[in-house]
Amino acid sequence: MNGMRKVALRGLMAHKGRLVATFLAVALGVAFIGGVLTLTDTMNRTFDDLFADVYRDTDAVVRSNESISGNEFDGGADIRGTLPASVLEEVRNAEGVAAADGGVEGYAQVIDRDGDPVGDPAMGAPTFGGNWTDIDEINPFEIDDGRAPRAAGEIVIDRGTAEDTGFGVGDEVRVQTRTGVGEYTVVGITRFGTADNPGGASYVMWTTEEAQELVGEPGRFGSVAVVAEDGVSQRELVRNIEDHLESAGVEGTEVLTGQEITEETQSEIKESLSFLTTFFLAFAVIALFVGIFVIYNSFSIIVAQRTREMALLRAIGAARKQVRRAVLVEAVAVGLIGSVVGYLLGLGIAIGLTELMGLPEGTLAILPPSVAMAVLAGLGVTLVAALIPARRASRIPPLAAMREVDVDRSSRSLGRLIAGLVLSALGLVLVASGALGDEVVNVGAGVFIAFIGLALLSPALAPIVSGVLGRPLARLRGVSGAVAGQNAGRNPRRTSAAALALMIGVGVVAFVLVINASIRASIDESLEESFSGDFVVQSGSFGIIGLPTDVSERIAELPEVAVVSPLRMSQARVDGEDKIIAASNAGGFRLLDMRVVEASPEVEAALESPQEDLPRGTLIVNTDTAERDGLAIGDTVETHFLDDRRPEDAQTLTVGGIYEGDAGLSLGSYVIGLGEFEAAVPTGTDIQTIVQLADGVSVAEAEPAIERIVDPYPAAEVQSVEEFKDAIKSQLDILLNLIWGMLVIAIVIAMLGIANTIALSVLERTREIGLLRAVGMSRRQLRSAIRWESAIIAVFGTILGLAVGVLGGWGMVSALGEEGFNQFQIPFGNLLFISALAALMGMLAAVLPAWRASRLDVLAAIEST
Repeated sequence: MNGMRKVALRGLMAHKGRLVATFLAVALGVAFIGGVLTLTDTMNRTFDDLFADVYRDTDAVVRSNESISGNEFDGGADIRGTLPASVLEEVRNAEGVAAADGGVEGYAQVIDRDGDPVGDPAMGAPTFGGNWTDIDEINPFEIDDGRAPRAAGEIVIDRGTAEDTGFGVGDEVRVQTRTGVGEYTVVGITRFGTADNPGGASYVMWTTEEAQELVGEPGRFGSVAVVAEDGVSQRELVRNIEDHLESAGVEGTEVLTGQEITEETQSEIKESLSFLTTFFLAFAVIALFVGIFVIYNSFSIIVAQRTREMALLRAIGAARKQVRRAVLVEAVAVGLIGSVVGYLLGLGIAIGLTELMGLPEGTLAILPPSVAMAVLAGLGVTLVAALIPARRASRIPPLAAMREVDVDRSSRSLGRLIAGLVLSALGLVLVASGALGDEVVNVGAGVFIAFIGLALLSPALAPIVSGVLGRPLARLRGVSGAVAGQNAGRNPRRTSAAALALMIGVGVVAFVLVINASIRASIDESLEESFSGDFVVQSGSFGIIGLPTDVSERIAELPEVAVVSPLRMSQARVDGEDKIIAASNAGGFRLLDMRVVEASPEVEAALESPQEDLPRGTLIVNTDTAERDGLAIGDTVETHFLDDRRPEDAQTLTVGGIYEGDAGLSLGSYVIGLGEFEAAVPTGTDIQTIVQLADGVSVAEAEPAIERIVDPYPAAEVQSVEEFKDAIKSQLDILLNLIWGMLVIAIVIAMLGIANTIALSVLERTREIGLLRAVGMSRRQLRSAIRWESAIIAVFGTILGLAVGVLGGWGMVSALGEEGFNQFQIPFGNLLFISALAALMGMLAAVLPAWRASRLDVLAAIEST
């Protein structure tokens, strides 16, 4: 056992140059896993500490017991009802309460000196506004400069915002809220504990009365924070408050301890960040998965080149198990060192991602479980990839191995060929069935199975594809092209393993590019066919908070304008389920081509005039919802908003219309009139306004007038139809940029494998290279042949990846047809660019091996065995 371990380690040191690419593949894969795990740990610790500080001295929190589940419009966070100011007074009267104050929080965005909004609540850190409290125990902010706000028109801002904008105490600052844009005097700069701001978010604070008016609701609080008297525990305090509120007849509240609210908030933050960390982790797993093929290929070639050495070991008494262990010991050494180095590289990635996401500066959270997970992942992948070559090495008969070098017959394996054909066909069937039956899961399973099938077929395809690509090369590059095509197809197993590493990365990127192009084409078609507006006013804020409703009212008064349709949205409970309810006027149905197929007489009459509001007490649903819930004209539906201002008997609405329209542009499942919405949600705002111009008025004539009305709101934008299209499609750009980054990393790792394959094949063909040089091949021709061989392998992998990616993209787009994605489009330009990039990178990967091959001594090469 010890002897074989020494043999393995000596073999590793003797051939350490051969394992460089394998080592780098392991390190890069682990770097991303380690970086993402460290980033996740750092974010979790940052926000855990952050909210532990927020509620450090808070002993209890009183809040509404009514909440509605979040949705895609507000980042998935639940929203909760508010409390009347009278609850604060009752809480202060409860036994054991030392101090209590109400909290107000909502959307607020500072406008900098150039007139631009600070922050991007839709895509970046949130921008909050709230009320200042003088109770230190429940106020996580501390005055760093100046003083607290004491009168209307005074604000304090966080240190981070002050430094970003250059605002200081005494400056006049404009702030946009749901009520509009106002100008306020900065009287103080705050810190959030030791940080400049809470988790990168900007924060503006007013007096309580002004905060309620601007970002909350007059006379109401979002919650009440409580400090206990000395000697009163948090649990005892909660019981006292609950008993007092019950005896005072206060209903609709719940009371949590400070510890409970801390843990709940920390959990919600982790959940909201889980999508981001899952995406990054998936990225890392793909990188490591690509590395499996690089590692497998390296050990396969190393085993093949050391066949005689291993045969001699067998001949002098080494058992199969010992030979297998020797290979695995090498794998453990490479995997362990590569994983440790990779994790260290991952710390740099974590630092970069932390800065990119704008997280507070601090020390990275390096936790033993994450370190172990990253290192074990790299080690495990290396062992799995080396297992098959190790098993193959142990099964070689000693005498046969000493007579000749292992010959690759994988392309002739009937079992592999049949399995590959069956799985590929099954994958195609699943993708097709998923596409036709709107089953996304079937499409995903089909793509995965098709990938496995192609992986099994790839050794059989390698000689064919190499021959096809080699023929034009032979005509263009002469003997160099002919030799390149022949060499790429001579060892199908090695060629296919190197190509499969690239196939994965290219396949994932092609898949996303096809979906991206198809979504963009679907948006274009939907807007051209279904959208009849001339302008769209976007609020530029986040979620369901938008512009004051008087903006759309003022636009409607312009003589250049014929129709103005505001869009408002809010979470609500519909027949006991948490849903989104939209509100608009009759014009919304016309401008978005939402065809009302059934309607009550009242709704029909309202739809005749686009500026007419929908009748009060009426609900319009789309056809899918009507079919799902069995709704018909005249049926009743219970609707309840948080803090609903309508009487209970007015919360039952009658279905007055059923509409059908493009799923990508419709108002959603449920639509009510603006008057109904305002009665239920008096603080509602317009998140979007669609404008249609009067006959004969051009876009150029009307735009300045609309801009003048919207100009006071820097976060808002007036967009033409083309600009509206671009704005919708630009939301896909961030994901697209990440995918391009994934492609680069996948290609780099795959090129390491191709470089390793070419370098080891050069060593394997040393004698052949010497003979080619002896019969007249120049150094330049030899280098060219090796570079083109590498390019053929890269193009082979790219072709396989494009096939899987385009197939999966078609299936996914087809399966999502009912969601409005009804245009399948292949981005030929991008896919051609990927192919050219892969071929170029393939040639670059072979530069060093080709140069080394051309420098071999001819006679020494011929004499080698």
